[in-house]
Formats: sequence, C-alpha cells, structure tokens
Amino acid sequence: MDELLQEFISETQETLEALAGEVVAWEADPLDRDRLDAIFRFFHTVKGSCGFLNLPRFERLSHAAEDVLSDIRMGKRMADPATVSAVLGIMDRIGELAEAVAVGAALPSENDDFLIGALSALPDDEVVAEPEIKAQAPAPRQGGMQTGPRTIRLPLSLIDQLMNGVSDMVLARNELSRKLRERTADPELDNVFERLSTCVADMRDVISKTRMQRVDRLFAAIPRMVRDLGRELGKRIDLTLEGGDVEMDREMVEMVVDPLTHIVRNSIDHGIEIPEQRRAVGKAEAGSLRVEARQSGNQIVIAIADDGAGINTARLVEKWIAAGRLTPVAAARMTEQEKLDLIFQPGLSTASQVTAISGRGVGMDVVRANVERIGGVIALDNHPGKGLCITLRVPLTLTIIPGLIVRAGGQHFAIPRAAVVEILHDNNETLQISEVGGAKIATIRSVRHSMIDLEDVLGMEKPAQSGPRAIMVVRSAAGVPFAMGVSTVDNHEELVIRPASPLVMATGVYAGMTLPDNGKPMLLLDAAGLASAANLPDIIDDRAARQQEEAADAQSGVEMVAALRFEELSGEKRLLKLSLIERVEDVDSRLFGRSGNRAFVRLDGRLVPVANGLSQFDRDKVSALRLRDDRREACYPVAAVLDIVQMPAVPDMIAMHGLLSGVAVIDGEHLEVINPFALFASLPEEGAAERATGRCLLADAEDGWTREILAPLLRQAGHDVVLGLPGDSAVDPDDVVLCADAGAAQAAEIMGCRVVQLRASPRPVDPQDGSIYRYDQAALMAAIAGRRG
Repeated sequence: MDELLQEFISETQETLEALAGEVVAWEADPLDRDRLDAIFRFFHTVKGSCGFLNLPRFERLSHAAEDVLSDIRMGKRMADPATVSAVLGIMDRIGELAEAVAVGAALPSENDDFLIGALSALPDDEVVAEPEIKAQAPAPRQGGMQTGPRTIRLPLSLIDQLMNGVSDMVLARNELSRKLRERTADPELDNVFERLSTCVADMRDVISKTRMQRVDRLFAAIPRMVRDLGRELGKRIDLTLEGGDVEMDREMVEMVVDPLTHIVRNSIDHGIEIPEQRRAVGKAEAGSLRVEARQSGNQIVIAIADDGAGINTARLVEKWIAAGRLTPVAAARMTEQEKLDLIFQPGLSTASQVTAISGRGVGMDVVRANVERIGGVIALDNHPGKGLCITLRVPLTLTIIPGLIVRAGGQHFAIPRAAVVEILHDNNETLQISEVGGAKIATIRSVRHSMIDLEDVLGMEKPAQSGPRAIMVVRSAAGVPFAMGVSTVDNHEELVIRPASPLVMATGVYAGMTLPDNGKPMLLLDAAGLASAANLPDIIDDRAARQQEEAADAQSGVEMVAALRFEELSGEKRLLKLSLIERVEDVDSRLFGRSGNRAFVRLDGRLVPVANGLSQFDRDKVSALRLRDDRREACYPVAAVLDIVQMPAVPDMIAMHGLLSGVAVIDGEHLEVINPFALFASLPEEGAAERATGRCLLADAEDGWTREILAPLLRQAGHDVVLGLPGDSAVDPDDVVLCADAGAAQAAEIMGCRVVQLRASPRPVDPQDGSIYRYDQAALMAAIAGRRG
C-alpha cells in the first residue's frame, strides 16, 4: 500500500505541474476540446484512485471538479473566468494535500466547502439552454492498441549516485592514461585502453542524459502566474512560450526557477502598462510577454521580452541619489548603460509603494547573484517606452563546468571560468598596485579595482616566488569586479563539481569541491563569498565617469595630480598630494607623545615629528600618513582614508593659511588642500641640517663635564665627536677643537685647527676674552658653524 500511495502522490504532483498551464490555455480557448479532456481525465483518475487508497478529501474535491467539467464537455456550462479560477483553486488544494501526504505531515485543516461551492456556483447571466458552441466528439482511435514508451521511476538520489560513480570512473581512466604514458609503448594495451575510454565516455553521456529535463518544467508555472497577476493588476497579457523541448540539467532547472519567476513578475508589474496607458501611447491593450529558451553550445539562453515601458533610468538615478549612494555630479557623468546597471544594486526598488508583489528592494540584485552563483550571466536590452529584453545565459549542467586551476599558498584551487573577466601578471605595464589605508588597489588601464590576495583571505602564508604573480579580475555577485592575486594560473579544464562537507561550505568562500585529472580533491572558490569575506565595497564606483572628467581636464589644459582624500580627526575632509605619502598604516596611539609644544611618535625605533601636532587620541589605533620629502620624514594622524582622486595642481581657490593652500572641488564636494611647503616648514629643525664634513675634537677628554654633557650635546646636534686631540693622525682643516684650557687652545692653533674656547663663568674675564660660556648652546653652535665658515 505504501508503494501504491507513493506512486499516486508522485503522479499527481507531476500532472498538477503540467496541467497548471493547460488550464490557463483552455480559458483562453474554450473550444480546445483536447485540453478540456486532459483536465477532466486528471480529476477522474484522482477520484478513482482515492477510493482504493482511502483519501476522502481528495475524492470529494476531484469529484466536484469532475462534475463541473463534465457539464462543460456536454455543453451545459461555459468555461468562464470564475469557473477556471475555481478549478485552479481545487488543483491548488489537491497539491497541498499531496505535499502533506508525501512528507508525512498533518493534512491542511482548511474547509473545502468554500472551494466546492465556488466551483458549483453558476453566473447569474449564464445561459444553460442550447449553447452555440458545439462540443466535438473525440475522433476514434486508428488501429489497435498503441503501446507507449516503457518507463520506470527511480529516486533522484540513485541517479546522483550513478553520476558520481561514472565521474570516479572518468578520473580513474585519466589517471590510468597518465600511468600508461610513463611506460614503454605497448600497442595492444593501448588499444584495450582506447576501447575502455570509449565505453566510459558513452556511459557518462547516457547517465548524464538521465539528469536532463525539458524546459517545459521550468515554464509550467508561468501561465498560471501571468494569469493571476494580470487579473490582480488589471492588465491584459498575451503570453508566448517557446523552446519548451530544450533540455537542461535537473539541478540547473531548479536553480533557474526563482530568477525566472522574479523576472516575469517584474515584467508584469513594472513593465507592461495597464490598458488605458497603453491606448494613450498607441499600443494594443493587451501587452505581450515572450519567454524563449534555446541551446547555444554548452549554454542555455533564456530570453524574457515584453513590450512595456522599459526601464526608466532617470527614475533609477533619482532613487539612488535619494538613498545617498550617488552624488548628482557623478550621476550627470554616468553613461546610459551605467544608469541601467543601477537596477542590480541591492536595496533599490522603483515601485512607489510596498505591495505583495514588489517594493521591498529585494529584486534584481538577488536575481543576478543567483544567476552568477551557477556560472551564468544576465544582460539587459532596454528600449524606454518600447519594452525590455532580459537574457539569461546559464550552463547546460551544474555537474560539469569549465574552470581555471590556480595556485595560492602552495595549494591548488579551482574557480569557475565564467567568474573571471581578465588575467594578467603583476609586472604588466598596464597594471599598477598601490596600498592605501591598509587596502590594496589595482589600477588596470586607468580603472581602479579593490584588490585582495587569495592567501590573505584564506589565512595562508604567501610563499616567495621568483616569477611574477597572476592578477585575476573577478566578477562578484554585486557587479563590482575586484582583482585577486594568486601565485599562478596553472591550467583550465572541465571540472566535475561535487558538494563539499558542511564544515567547508560554512566558511562561505567555497562553492563545492572538484576532482581534477590527478585525482586530488580541490576546493572550488566562490567569487561572491571571497568578496564578502574580504569586506570589499559593493557600492557604485564612478571610475569611468571620473576618467572622462580627467580626460576632459587634460584637453582643457588643466594639470591634474593624484591626491589622497582623507578625513581629519576633527572631521574636515582634505586633500594631500599622493606623491608625498610614503605609506599609510595603523599606529598604536600609545606610541605618540609630546615634549613642550612638539608632538612626536615612535616609529621603527626612531622619534618622528607629528605634522599636525596631535598626540592624544580616543582610540587604540590611529590611521597615520607617513610623509617624506627628499630627506625629512613626518607622521600625519587622520581619522580615515577615503579615496584616491585627481585634483588640479593649482587649487580652484587659493587661500593660503596655516597648513592649507586653498580649496579644490572634487565630485561636487569642496575639499581643503594641504600645503606641502608649509607642512614640512613647520617641522622642528634637525641638527643634521647644520652638520658639516669636519669633526669636533674635544681636547679635555678626561674632564667629566666634557664627556658626560658636551659630547652628547654635540652628537645629538649631528656632529662627529672625537675625545682628545689626535696624535700622529692628520688633522682636517674643517676640524674644530673645543677646549677650556688656554694652553690647549694655543696647541690646537699650532696644529692648524680651528678653536672654540669654553669658560665655566657666565661673564667674560675681560673685554678681550673670546671664549664662550659653556652653557650658552646657541652661541656654541653658532661659533662652531662660524669658525667653519
């Protein structure tokens, strides 16, 4: 009994799925006797089986529908929209009951009397006398009993096991082939292996076909959906379905259902106008919706076209500006295609109000993410006022996909070929890689991309390598391409995809696993998961518009320079010429300090001056710009690094004060520009600047004050200090002798050295005393410099 019940439920569900579109087509053409007979036979079969299987609710519902359809067949009743809706309601309830029985759940407790009553009710104006429509009797069958194709039902899990087994055979065959190539040639063995390979390939093709299903199953729910939405929205729609005989992988059919359903609903809700609006613009009252499928190589192409209003790109831009994700200036520079691509941004809806159909901002971004997740692409062909065509290109099967084999961190990974836009090496002249605020940016032919290294995302060590690294431009689910660095791209091949363990899939960066020809398991990377794990931006990037502006500025003679846009800790947004910035890094706030009115920070074991004078912060880590001219270094702590932009070499408004040189307008925003000259001029003087080539010779080498106070002072000022007078070594004319004893001074003059004599008393002994008070630092340094001059 259990097997019979399971067989009944399976057949009922399959027939319901196929008949949903037939009922809608029958409503459009009530004279179609074949469709009416098919619907009648379904309810008749269900009623007959329910009595044997003890399913009274099934029997009662199907009997009521059978009675009404019987009246229609005999011409006693017309197939009006209300009757068709009631028949569809009965089919929905039988589907709910079948699903409950299939999973062993309790049957829905809804009252069936309402559905049966709606089915039995007659419209007030219906004529039940002799109708004008004559029912056509079915034509007698020709010949004897016809034998249909012999079929058997198999669980899908068994088909998957067969496919996995054949995949293992293919891998084993490939490994055997590699072993045979390493041996001495044996023609007889080669012939046997060739025959084995042919058999394995044929078996793989045959078992692959068991996974294929007609696209009809994908289209089955569309007529019902179009009918119900059209009635709800007050729109008339002519639906055309083509290509139902095209076959694609069962799993692929399941993955495409949701994106296709969403696109069709959008076409009806947002695209096709109501009859009054269509008449006003000279269109037919009934809108046209065409869904077509065809095979192109190893891809299935599904096109959804309507003759509605198309996409209003101006409205998209208004919505995005209102959401604060786009500036009016940047929007004005966008191309029509860039505006159209806004429809794929998350959180965007063109609906004016939230309804059961639309308006929640969960839309085409999810559609594109789902399509790209299975290795497909989506394209829009927009004709405002005339209609829109959305084309989906998806692989024929999810089991075998073209992929690239990459190496990172000493391991191999796979990535779908459809996710890769471009591959180049890091020594390519068209590529520049820079680091800003701890993040990498790859500029490829003047287009900037966020960049990650696969080893960093996966927590692996980046091995040293002699050759160049490969940089892949990868298409993410958000539509913003990003650059990914790997050690190398080794190969491309057809990959057999299998699900990975739940623990691996939970990381979010893998889409499954594959077994290449060498038989070693390899993980398949998920481009969208990598972008999410690396926290890459998914906002609109107006790089192309910015490039157009740069080109226009170049033609107009305005010199542009690269600048870093950053936010001060006090909140102002400013610009600083990029060439002055050595790097950007996060610095521990405890490393900052102050001495007098000077702020400093300890970096790499040295004290570096802080250009903006800040030393106290309310955070543990501070973003800092490391600045350098030709010889001096400075640190400039900031709140955040925002972006790299092009700014005019001369600010739009000159206003030199403090560390600022003026104001520049970037993307409609007024930004203050840091004056590099004023910035480095504000740094404390360095003793090394006064340093000359000679030495400071300290004659009183045994004196404690000379050793402990004077010598350190001179060294800090950048001088080369020698304790004691040189013996037999030569004395440089630039050397200076510092001493307190007059005799030592005379001896130094005899040696040809320049002498600075020091005294302990603040006041000179007499007017002719040329010595310097030993604690008068300014006079001491000036004397050393003067004596050398």
